[in-house]
Amino acid sequence: MRRRIIQWVIIFIGISLIVSLSRDVLRLIRASGQVELAEEKLAEAEQKNRELLGEKDYFNSEEFIEKEARNKLNMAKPGETIVVLPQNLAELVGRKEKEVSQEIPNWQKWWGLFF
Repeated sequence: MRRRIIQWVIIFIGISLIVSLSRDVLRLIRASGQVELAEEKLAEAEQKNRELLGEKDYFNSEEFIEKEARNKLNMAKPGETIVVLPQNLAELVGRKEKEVSQEIPNWQKWWGLFF
């Protein structure tokens, strides 16, 4: 009888250990998935950081400053002349084809309106 009780206690302890260890294993598997996800996010953030640093270097460069001064502030180097062209230059020169509106008869306009 005493031997049977000891066997049941050992079985109960064994089952509880198995359940506890399996929970820990599942928790570790989930944690490894979260670590991989965090590493991917970190890699994306580092890539974005490199891109932003490249843009910062470009915006601080002399080339960008000169380009902005010429285009937006209409500044020029000594000896240069600034020429401002109208936005509709192609239309004024005649290169842009004007849309030819075809006159649609009234009965076709009404037909299109109702049908």
